[in-house]
Amino acid sequence: MKFLFTAFALTLGVLSTQALAQEGTQTASPKEMVAEVTEGAAKTCCADKEACEGECPVSLAMAKLPTMSYQVGSEKTCCSESAAKLAEEHSAAIHYVVADKTYDDKTEAMTALVEQTEAMVNEFITPCKCETSGKTTIAGETCACPTQGAKNVELVKAAVEAVNVSYKVGEEACSCPMKAKELASSSDAKMTYVVDGEETCCGMTARLQTARAKYKAAVKALAAASTEEAGSETNS
Repeated sequence: MKFLFTAFALTLGVLSTQALAQEGTQTASPKEMVAEVTEGAAKTCCADKEACEGECPVSLAMAKLPTMSYQVGSEKTCCSESAAKLAEEHSAAIHYVVADKTYDDKTEAMTALVEQTEAMVNEFITPCKCETSGKTTIAGETCACPTQGAKNVELVKAAVEAVNVSYKVGEEACSCPMKAKELASSSDAKMTYVVDGEETCCGMTARLQTARAKYKAAVKALAAASTEEAGSETNS
């Protein structure tokens, strides 16, 4: 069997994504979506610190995720505010770039960013074992030792499961998207998604935050395990 724990990948990746997509009908405006993506990217940090020292494995890994950039005429920028300023100065339209593909529409670009990120993360956290070599690969780490490979799979599984997605409607919080949707429909308050403490009213942004949080959790779990193993070898 080429893939290990296929059900695990489907449950943690695809199903959670579908739940957010299907149950979260409220979305922000395209402008709000892009603003939240830009702000979220700026907050990405190694080990939850404000700055990273040296080549932090978490920050290096996060830099590999799909991003959105902006183009006005021949000028490119990764900042939405700079793009808006350029558009005003040159009386030109802003184009949105995701994975080297240019979009004229913000919503289309955001959708592409979310879908590509989810696909990358789902593949990243899905364990794969090569029957020929016996090596297990998960979260970017390939291990020839069956015992350590299985341990890595469990570490990533636990880390991804720990990513917390909940919902708020006004001051009432719940863990069920259906319940949150019902509460929102019977009140004037918006349904808010809470992904690892970060709040957003946009379903697309919540999907993106969830995928990024899973990816980061997986990388941190294996990085921490690697540090512990190196420390044990040094002390032995």
